Amino acid sequence: MRFRNKKIVSRPEVRDIGAACPSGLFPIQSELMRRIFWYRGIRDMEELDCSLAGMLSPQGFRNGEAATDLLSRAIVEGERIVIVGDYDADGATATTLGVRALRAFGAADVRYIVPDRFKHGYGLSPDIAAEALKERPDLVITVDNGISSHEGVKCLKEQGVRVLITDHHLPGDRLPEADAILNPNLQGCEFGSKNLAGVGVMFYLLIMVRSGLASRGWFEARGMSPPNLAVYLDLVALGTVADMVPMDRNNRILVSQGISRIREGACCKGILALLEVSRKKHERIVSTDLGFAVAPRLNASGRLEKISTGIECLLADDDAEALEYARRLEDINRARKDIEKEMREEAAAIVGDLSLSDFTTESEGDDELQSRICLYDPKWHQGVNGLVASRMKDLTGLPVIVFARTEEGCLTGSARSIKGLHIRDLLDTISCQNPGLIIRFGGHAMAAGLTIEPAGLETFRTAYREQVEIFLREQGDVDMIETDGMLHPDEMSLDNAESIREAGIWGQAFPVPTFFGNFHVRDARVVGDIHLKMRLAVKGGEKDFDAIAFNALNSGEQAPRLNRIQAVYQLDVNEFRDRKGVQLLIDYFTPL
Repeated sequence: MRFRNKKIVSRPEVRDIGAACPSGLFPIQSELMRRIFWYRGIRDMEELDCSLAGMLSPQGFRNGEAATDLLSRAIVEGERIVIVGDYDADGATATTLGVRALRAFGAADVRYIVPDRFKHGYGLSPDIAAEALKERPDLVITVDNGISSHEGVKCLKEQGVRVLITDHHLPGDRLPEADAILNPNLQGCEFGSKNLAGVGVMFYLLIMVRSGLASRGWFEARGMSPPNLAVYLDLVALGTVADMVPMDRNNRILVSQGISRIREGACCKGILALLEVSRKKHERIVSTDLGFAVAPRLNASGRLEKISTGIECLLADDDAEALEYARRLEDINRARKDIEKEMREEAAAIVGDLSLSDFTTESEGDDELQSRICLYDPKWHQGVNGLVASRMKDLTGLPVIVFARTEEGCLTGSARSIKGLHIRDLLDTISCQNPGLIIRFGGHAMAAGLTIEPAGLETFRTAYREQVEIFLREQGDVDMIETDGMLHPDEMSLDNAESIREAGIWGQAFPVPTFFGNFHVRDARVVGDIHLKMRLAVKGGEKDFDAIAFNALNSGEQAPRLNRIQAVYQLDVNEFRDRKGVQLLIDYFTPL
């Protein structure tokens, strides 16, 4: 176990929360919850209203009318529609949403295909375009991909197939020549949120298409009412949480509404089955359950096999069939954990004690340092490198890229970044400065993917390290953890833990509340091979608290001898045999 000292800071202090946030304007009884929301930019109760009435209108979407007309025409004329998805949970939910909703609209022929991570790579590549053409489509719709698929779109257009791209990834300087592109991040798009996940973009397209079909008299002529799209918000919630997009108010509404439906059991059979194999009660789920229990099981099928297993689970309308798929996904996820565990331990051995302090002008030209933020082993599994990159980023506090070899012999990399460093833009800079070095890349601020030739690895490592050093010199101290401050022992209560659990749709840009403090360690033991279970006492306090630090140890490692620690933690509710208690989820700790 390695202990890396981080700087722990509190979010901007409000000396008098009552004066700054008067209860008449913000009538929440709990001062702790008022402070938590205030720190996250909430200034009145309306911003916490997650009713559907507060959801943004689709007005302002660039190309919204063209996309609506394109898809409405295909439905009305009975054309064959093929959805091209992606091999992660966002892509799986967006694909499922499209298939379910379009069939409910009365579309005569809706099919889907999804790239095989190991054969086709990401997005609407020429190979996937060729697979789509085998289905003889009239219209191809991409979900959660397509904004950089110039060649794939060209292949389809040359064969007379119309193409509708729905995506949320950042566009490049040049757009594919599709018939319509729906993406909130397009230049000139005036839609009020740039943070939709891929499934969210598809949901808004369906809202517009439903309206377009209704205005044509489509539903009336068929003797049916326009379908209620709210029934699909369970899928929207799952995909939005899984893709870790910023939780602005609109996304919080989408997720909150979806979770409400799941709690009531009014959701697809596949989600209920995945919760069952995850040992989660659907009546009490929160957003983190979707992110840490359901999404990994969906993602595992795309990492090791084909995401179609996950999609079929979400499409299943029979309880037994859904559970059979869910159990298969559980088996795949166990295999994924084993592979990840081995890769993570090997990567940790390479990284060693690397930290920000290693990035100095004196270390320039250090080949070993370059290899430790840009990791590669020829036997690593390309479906798991993103997870390992995330672990190494957490371990070092640095932006890490993990490469693996593809079946074609190229290297595919997954990058995970740190606060303030836009990793997709950094890759763009490297690509511009080194033409031809990167075959393709794409992603977001915090996560990205790329493909290079093996011969270019060392050149890329050097360029990547140089860009990271430029950022660190300009940014200064970034190796810190922002928290909601210290809690008095009386505030570490079950009531407050329940309030935090129920009060917010936590996620990116709306982080789950974390606190810090100094604790005496009464007991520390290993559970589940790599997790550290502790019993902690606050100095001067009479109460002890159960605490757990997940993934704190390497496999086979003994519990460290600890007397006092400083810890950053979440206040959580632990349920065991129908009894509830406070549990501290340790995000970070260091001995004192």
